[in-house]
This record gives sequence, structure tokens and C-alpha cells, in this order.
Amino acid sequence: MNKIIKSIVDELDRGMEEAQMDLEYDKWRQNIPGKPGWYLIKTNTPVEVLMKCTRIHKAHINIPETIKKKSKLSDVGIAIIQSGDAEYIVYNGEANNLKARAREHAKGHPQTYCLGLSDYMALRNYRWTFCYVPASEGKSLPDGDKTLRTAVEQAWRAKHGWPILCSK
Repeated sequence: MNKIIKSIVDELDRGMEEAQMDLEYDKWRQNIPGKPGWYLIKTNTPVEVLMKCTRIHKAHINIPETIKKKSKLSDVGIAIIQSGDAEYIVYNGEANNLKARAREHAKGHPQTYCLGLSDYMALRNYRWTFCYVPASEGKSLPDGDKTLRTAVEQAWRAKHGWPILCSK
């Protein structure tokens, strides 16, 4: 892995902040900055529960279908999977606006590729955590360069594994 990319990924791992997601109320997002950066979403929701989610908006991530496609990665140990009932990472990405992206994943938007977690009543019974690092917070983190943010997102997956709800 390129030295610069590796140092950025290492910095991400050290600098993640967490916000407990509330799938009913928006107040949980108040301290997340509206800046570019990286994020991940973790939960203690069992895969069996995720597999029962029926997509409501066509633009949203088809949760069961995405998990089925990742089963091959799970078989070879590349996908991130749950251990017991512990939290595990189900999604990671980069965003131009972390606060807006957190809202999209929690509340959804009919025309945005996102999780739209609040659409699924069964998911409200589990813990959901939005972890993030604004690009401007680090020494070597690129702020406005989407191409580099995407490269770092992919490098993070190469280091830690592929979250089961990420399709590309």
C-alpha cells in the first residue's frame, strides 16, 4: 500500500469519533461536522435480521441483496462479519458532508443511495453507531480531494475487510 495512503488510513483508525444513532430523532447528529471526511457505521444487528429488510425506496441500498453478494467474500474471510452479539462494521465510506451523509443513512432520501435505516422498524431494536473523521482534523488528511478520499476508503477496506452493506 502506498506510504501516504497507509499513513492516512492509520490516522483514520486513531481519530474516529462516535455518535450513537437514533433512528427516530435527529438530535444525535448535532455534533457531527458538515465537512468532508470518512465514516463507518457499526451495529449489533444480527445478519439474519438484516436479511429480512425489504427495500422501500428504489435508490436505497438493497440490504438482503447486498449481503447475498458479499457471502462469497465471507467464505474467503474478506468480509467483516459479526462475532457473537458484538457490534461490527456494516458500512464505510467517504462524504463531502459528514452530517448530511449521517442523516441520509439514518433517515433516508428517496433519491439517494443510502441505508435509510429508520425505514425498518426491526432495526430500531439494535445499537447503531456512526463513526467519523473529518478530513480537516488530521495532519495528512486530504480535505477537498474526492479522488483521494475514495482511494483512502478503498485502502481502509483492504486493511480491515469489506463491510457487508458496501456494494462497491
